[in-house]
Amino acid sequence: MRLRPGVGIALLCWIALASCGGGGGNGGVDADTSGDATADDGSVIDASQCDDGDPCDAGVCAGGVCCAAAQACGAQCCGGAQVCSFQQCVTPGDVCIDATDCAVGFYCEYALGDPSPVDAGPGCQGGALPTTGRCLPRPPQCPSGQPPGDPPTCLESCQYVPPASAFTPVLKYSWGSPTAVNTQDSVMMAPVVIQLDDDTCDGAVDERDIPEIVFFTFASGNYNGNGTLHAISIVGGLVVHKWQANAATSPNHPGRSIAAGNFDGMPGNEIAVCTTDGRVRAYRANGTQLWLSPAGTACSMPALADLDQDGDVEVIVEGAVIDGATGQMVTPISPALANVVVADVTGDSVLDLVGPTRVLTGGGIQVTAIPVAARYPAVGDLDGDGIAEIVASDYDTHRLIVWKVDAGQPGGYRMIRSAIDINGTISPSACPVGSAGNTRGGGPPTIADFNGDGTPDVALAGGVGYAVFDGVKLMDPLVPNAMTLLWITPTQDCSSAATGSSVFDFNGDGSAEVVYGDETSLRVYDGRTGGVLFTTCNTNGTLFEYPLVADVDNDGQADIIAVSNSYSSFNCAGVKTAGVRVFGDSAGNWVRTRRVWNQHSYHVTNVNEDGTIPSPEPINHIQPRLNNFRQNVQPLGEFSAPDLVVTVAAVCDPDYALVARVTNLGEASAPAGIPVNFYLGDPAAGGALITGSPVLTTKVLYSAESEDVRLPVNPPIAPTATVYATVDENPTHAWRECRPANNTSPPGSARCGID
Repeated sequence: MRLRPGVGIALLCWIALASCGGGGGNGGVDADTSGDATADDGSVIDASQCDDGDPCDAGVCAGGVCCAAAQACGAQCCGGAQVCSFQQCVTPGDVCIDATDCAVGFYCEYALGDPSPVDAGPGCQGGALPTTGRCLPRPPQCPSGQPPGDPPTCLESCQYVPPASAFTPVLKYSWGSPTAVNTQDSVMMAPVVIQLDDDTCDGAVDERDIPEIVFFTFASGNYNGNGTLHAISIVGGLVVHKWQANAATSPNHPGRSIAAGNFDGMPGNEIAVCTTDGRVRAYRANGTQLWLSPAGTACSMPALADLDQDGDVEVIVEGAVIDGATGQMVTPISPALANVVVADVTGDSVLDLVGPTRVLTGGGIQVTAIPVAARYPAVGDLDGDGIAEIVASDYDTHRLIVWKVDAGQPGGYRMIRSAIDINGTISPSACPVGSAGNTRGGGPPTIADFNGDGTPDVALAGGVGYAVFDGVKLMDPLVPNAMTLLWITPTQDCSSAATGSSVFDFNGDGSAEVVYGDETSLRVYDGRTGGVLFTTCNTNGTLFEYPLVADVDNDGQADIIAVSNSYSSFNCAGVKTAGVRVFGDSAGNWVRTRRVWNQHSYHVTNVNEDGTIPSPEPINHIQPRLNNFRQNVQPLGEFSAPDLVVTVAAVCDPDYALVARVTNLGEASAPAGIPVNFYLGDPAAGGALITGSPVLTTKVLYSAESEDVRLPVNPPIAPTATVYATVDENPTHAWRECRPANNTSPPGSARCGID
């Protein structure tokens, strides 16, 4: 909303602005010290020199000249199109909805924008189209020990470091029928997390929207038959089933992986799935079919990438590279490249097609191949030389293989490890004779820093245990194979012996935790020691799926997304589970993470948080804080937290109301839906809650951003009264503020501020 003139700069421009004028520009800092002071209409007031504190007929003395009061900015006098932001004259930049529309280092100031023009209906957050603002430079951070000042010239550091405490996950949401045998809700594949619809009604599907969890179900144990694709989302604390889809022709394969992102060249995201006859089917965001690829493509773990960096995204499967917009084959891959992943392993900054034993260019030309067998690959730079290693599991012999492309070696490759037993010290007899886990084993590897030494390590599951290998020792030829094992812990996956896992540093201490599910249990392991931090019943017949980590409800906290099924005999003392469950920390102590996990071979740089596919894709293993595979990460400033403050004033625009301006002075965003209460009198001294409270914020507030929330009051409050507002009073959510004690406003006048 836009307040009428005279309401007061204290409300409209409380933290960012000393002037509420508009203007164009590119958002850059543009100081004006020429001495030409202008009124709001652009006329010159007085260019005469003065000393600070001298009286000026039509304004104040600023910057050595008589300056219009609205243009004064500390020791500067801003030009007519400029505004005063944190004691600097700046030219407002592009129109924005929030900070994601602005350049790095800028935020969206709503006081410079226009109000929402229409009611967009109850399907949107807040029920209205968002207001707009203008991009302004993000306020500087105060040096350590320096207060912001009055008026503030910087923002204080705002971080919340989770206390050292017990790891206490709790079930937040669930979908499915957890106790029915052969239930329709059985899931045995890794889901994806992606935004599919416009929750904010801003005309775009992006990271501001609530992501969907997309997955396959199967019925009556038929995990190779016609699967049903589902999209669910967490809206208002509840699980909402958005849609489901089946296919009569070329049925969907419920035991294969899926990939999601923007791959058709149009706004919004799509989903690629495998069919039972080896094709690829693409679904639009609403669950309708976009295309079906030609037969004979071979499909198990789809991946998305712009291989040739032309702006068009390809869908990559084992047997083909497919055009994302049309579904037509671009490049056949023969023989098929088992469980292909996309990464640069040749060091030329161009993406390659990487299998466990072969590497092809993006155009399908073979670069090299090793003369051993393996099934599942992962990619990471274990020795820090800038060239990634390929880590693969040889399922048939439960062995770990590490190798790399090296044009200077015979065959164009260098074998680093070829025969590490992933069962370590655990006997394969822990699985019955004749089972897969007794003779075979080795699922998709993960790469992350498990022991906190600053270098990546390798982890994977087999039939009898989950093992982590020290990356430094793997690359040291003087260390025997058996001595590369960091730790191993017993598990039970005798049926497939090929389950995957994911990784996340939940408390931000630099050591990653493992999230893994076998035939009976979901567990979280301490990355340094292998100690079990959490376990819960989670029955699963198992293929090569895994639980994963993302922020699925946009609350600023990491969540664990686990799947299960009840078709098999596996149970926990007679209990079975099926469907999808989401776990979070009971004390809200898990750090933030991304709101996306879009494919089985997820490695952060393969997808932007809004689902778009980067072109070119940043090379994961050379990016700061990355060099990992199947690990989600925290945004920069992993302990950054919001800091909500509020001011209140009365308006008559056109009817009497109280307006509270909620501002986030923190380093991290605060979600929509935060309650604002209005009081007659100081709430700390028994002030009365005004009818109609609380009013909820309607948009995500990024650092330095504000929102005005309005409470109509009839009859008007006596003009001599004092009013207060509180924001986020008595919080029950998981996310934390860095300074929760400042959530009550200064006293405000109940007198309507109209001239």
